[in-house]
Amino acid sequence: VASLALVSSARGAVSAAYASTKESHPYVKSVCDAAEKGVKTLTAAAVSGAQPLLTKLEPQISTANEYACKGLDKLEEKLPILQQPTEMVMS
Repeated sequence: VASLALVSSARGAVSAAYASTKESHPYVKSVCDAAEKGVKTLTAAAVSGAQPLLTKLEPQISTANEYACKGLDKLEEKLPILQQPTEMVMS
């Protein structure tokens, strides 16, 4: 999904706006930095804790991924706009 042009360009626009806001507003930057640190810590803990479960569920996850990819392929065929960058969609 992240490789779709529309999703990728939208993510880039949001990321640029987030970075610009952090640079422009020192108080927002300190809050965002603290939130980012917390998210990174929680993510690391979740990944390490979930790893044994993910290992056991790998065959099921692989099958679900295969079906999701096929569904995404069909969605891309039916909605070619997903291959367009955000700027083109907006215009």
